[in-house]
Amino acid sequence: MAQQQGMAALAAEKGVLFGSTLTRGQADESAEMRRLARQEMGAIVPGFEFKWPTLRPGPWEFDFSGAEAMLRLAEEQGQKTRGHALVWHGALPGWFGDGPADAMGMRTLLRHHIDTVARRYAGRIHSWDVVNEPVEPWDGRQDGLRDSPFLRSMGTDYIDLSFRWAAEADPQARLVLNEYGVEMATAEQEARRTALLRLVEGMLRRRVPLHAIGIQAHLAAARQHEFEAEVLRRFIRRIAALGLDCYITELDVTDRGLPPDIATRDAAVAHTYRVFLDAALAEPSVKAVILWGISDRYTWMNDSRFARREDGLPTRPHPFDADFRPKPAWDAIREAFRAASAR
Repeated sequence: MAQQQGMAALAAEKGVLFGSTLTRGQADESAEMRRLARQEMGAIVPGFEFKWPTLRPGPWEFDFSGAEAMLRLAEEQGQKTRGHALVWHGALPGWFGDGPADAMGMRTLLRHHIDTVARRYAGRIHSWDVVNEPVEPWDGRQDGLRDSPFLRSMGTDYIDLSFRWAAEADPQARLVLNEYGVEMATAEQEARRTALLRLVEGMLRRRVPLHAIGIQAHLAAARQHEFEAEVLRRFIRRIAALGLDCYITELDVTDRGLPPDIATRDAAVAHTYRVFLDAALAEPSVKAVILWGISDRYTWMNDSRFARREDGLPTRPHPFDADFRPKPAWDAIREAFRAASAR
């Protein structure tokens, strides 16, 4: 029997870049993961290798071994690489502490990081998540921005400056502002959408080099009732009207809250992928879809108190199971690409 087309091939036919996160440890440990990467991914997002704790063993030291290994793997397989992430409050090395308290010290540290990393890989990275998760309305600021170490030291300028420095260091890469919690029809997510749009509009007025908005889309099959396709499409259209593309950057679906039965769980997860992708891909400005994991063997969710199952069973959130066999989610994603219009 002829091999069926993988997800990346079907996405490419519609002008969409498709891929998944992958770590060096996964690729080194499992020949099956390397096979799935070749077969199913048009892009690789190194899961740890571009984050500060991996790259920065000391304040002025860099270790590029992991990043180099992942870039070589992608290039050998003819795949693109997404860089995640240049600036993120959620993944900082132990030596960082609260960071420099003064604006000049933080500015020096941040610029050195962006310039060193982005310039080293200039021309080899499809897109950078330049600033990851800068919005948090519940931190109580009027502008809705997150009270991060970067903001506390440098003020709101840290976002604009990070993008300007990234553009100088790697002028060919697409520069992305990546955020979570903007796809559901809830009051909490409406507040986040409003704050994100306000931030983006201000950046564009200030002529900050911004090319796309990343929508993480960490979904929950048990909360399908909170998803309204028109809410997501309206938000994507607002972004597109500003001249920006949208990337779905971290798509996955937890089965937390669903019954133990595997068939029931897999069907609900597959349905959630399909409904979400049908809505997102209906908008021509959606140019990339990236999964945050492709096999249940290596899912991050079993270690997350927010995503793991309360009954202790292993989660089944990805299109391939722990034995690397395709699940209903694989078919659902492929059918969503088949149904989508070309970009």
